[in-house]
Amino acid sequence: MILAKNIVLAFIGASLVARQTNAECSSLESITCVPTSTAPTLDGDVSDWSSIESFESSFVGAMTGSEYPHGNLKVQCVYDAEKVYFLFEVPGPYRFDTEDNHLCAAMSTMMKMGLDAQLYNMGGCPLAATSCAADPTDCEDYKVDIGGHWELSTTEQGVAYGVNDGTGDDAVANKDDEYSTSPFCRFDDDDANAANEWEGAWLHTAADTNTTDGSYIFEMSRTLSTASSESDAQLMGGKATDFGFGYWDPFENEVNGWSDAGHYVTGCQTNWISLRLVDDSGEVTEDAPVEEAPVEETPAEDTSTPAAGSGATFVGASASVVAAGILAYVL
Repeated sequence: MILAKNIVLAFIGASLVARQTNAECSSLESITCVPTSTAPTLDGDVSDWSSIESFESSFVGAMTGSEYPHGNLKVQCVYDAEKVYFLFEVPGPYRFDTEDNHLCAAMSTMMKMGLDAQLYNMGGCPLAATSCAADPTDCEDYKVDIGGHWELSTTEQGVAYGVNDGTGDDAVANKDDEYSTSPFCRFDDDDANAANEWEGAWLHTAADTNTTDGSYIFEMSRTLSTASSESDAQLMGGKATDFGFGYWDPFENEVNGWSDAGHYVTGCQTNWISLRLVDDSGEVTEDAPVEEAPVEETPAEDTSTPAAGSGATFVGASASVVAAGILAYVL
């Protein structure tokens, strides 16, 4: 039991560091996705995007809050009558292995579906903290669309990989269409209308040179609307959707590559980014719902001790929640 308590305390300490880093992070608030009459070609060539506004977002460890060491994510977005198109550019050294996905880069988008769905913990349903809820409907309000979750080992650079019907699983390119309510409750789209509506191509800008410096390029598209509203966020011009992006670094570990928990995310671990598909006038008529922060009573001034900084207050609050949750689970 002493060992278990030591593990709990160590985990709480790590959580304090992660939350403090998160408190110092600055999150991108929105990405503007503009209408186009000429869709980009999915081939990894970024020249089609030269006139499209680019947005930058910092990356932090999903569980650690540590900053991604190679720079910021760049995102560009356009849409036409049928599809939305993304260009994601992730700086970092090149690594590839046809036998092991963990020794290749991997990526995923996230879109909020349920009203209470959180970016942190892939939905964050409290009833799915260690496994799926006994009754899946109890977590419906925490559902997240995990789209274009792409692991690269079976693919080639500059090749466009298409859609498939019947399931979110992509048996060819491992570019899966999924949904989740927590990290412990994630599935390929599997309802009666399930399909994989994502297409994509990738390359690394330095893969054919003598240096490993450069950036990963992911060109992706998805139909705006899909047959399944159970597992896919539905998009349309003039509407905003809460959005996030995840990246798995193949150099997380020199030998084993990336781990599931070791990925980096946008939004300082917790904040959704508003993906705004503006109409022809540059407006959004239906915005993503805003979660109002709870109103807290102003504490009485304590003149006996120096006031702590805002980061320390945030860390302290997080520590209480983490400690209570972990101790309840251990005990």
